[in-house]
Amino acid sequence: MKKLYSTIMMLAMMVAALSFNACGDDDEEGDGGITLKQDYDILQVNGVDYACYGYRCDITFSSTWNKTNHSGEILLPCGKLSDAKKGEYDYDYMYGIKIEGSKELKKGSKLEDYSLRFDSSEDYYHKYNFTSGSATVVDIRSDEYITIKFESFMVSNKDGNSYVLNGTVQLDFDVD
Repeated sequence: MKKLYSTIMMLAMMVAALSFNACGDDDEEGDGGITLKQDYDILQVNGVDYACYGYRCDITFSSTWNKTNHSGEILLPCGKLSDAKKGEYDYDYMYGIKIEGSKELKKGSKLEDYSLRFDSSEDYYHKYNFTSGSATVVDIRSDEYITIKFESFMVSNKDGNSYVLNGTVQLDFDVD
């Protein structure tokens, strides 16, 4: 019995040692073996390409929708594409589209059919409203993701400043 106990303990220690080694020193960046997914979509804003860190990223901001009052916010966390291509993961810009209406947000919905307001972390004090173009929900899975295709989606403010968005992005999506 003592020999069986010793054998089991030896096997347990070997398994423990192997598991510690598996997440240890072979990490190049020194982060303890944790690798974050840095997948991104490309969102063009005013003709400049940005990395949009959405659904496929381990760390992102969730877009939301409230089924009761048919309102929500589409969040577009973006960073410099040149940094993303180097493997750097940083949110430099946040674009938000607040939407509300009288119908459910679903596949085929167009954001411009809802009352919407656009906010930018670059220009927080000026509110932007829809001007032209299209933003269509291509796919949606409640409490997982929403995919939106922006086609010359333009918002502008009373001072004549504007943002034009192009690209297809898949964003984290929570439904209340």
